[in-house]
Amino acid sequence: MSATTRHSLNHYLIWAGSSAVLVGVPGAVALHSAWLLAAAGGGWCVQHIGWVRHRRIGGAA
Repeated sequence: MSATTRHSLNHYLIWAGSSAVLVGVPGAVALHSAWLLAAAGGGWCVQHIGWVRHRRIGGAA
């Protein structure tokens, strides 16, 4: 990937959703916090929307 690659909204949705899941799940386990687990679930939904939009545009193989 080059430095001049343009990222679409789909890439940012996937990145944001992945980040929420990676932070939310371990945090929920460590702190026994239901709202962190809910945030991780929301992150998964955002990531899924990003992948669906990416596939619909034709970015998938």
